[in-house]
Amino acid sequence: MIFFYLSNCFDKNGVHEVHKLGCAEIHGMDDASYLGPFNNGAEALRKARLNYENVSLCVHCCPKKVNDVLEKQVEPK
Repeated sequence: MIFFYLSNCFDKNGVHEVHKLGCAEIHGMDDASYLGPFNNGAEALRKARLNYENVSLCVHCCPKKVNDVLEKQVEPK
């Protein structure tokens, strides 16, 4: 599990960013809210979007391509 935080400050585009613990791009831990432990950034992003509309993943610490833990089940033919 990885610990994720949500920046309370907006970036230059007016977006809150989700960061992994230890990311150098977090402006300060005093300006971040703890989201919790997640397997990947996509799970943390879903949690953050429950409270904020303009939320994205940090491009420095969260990879763009992730696989969800729960994947779509395919019915056999």
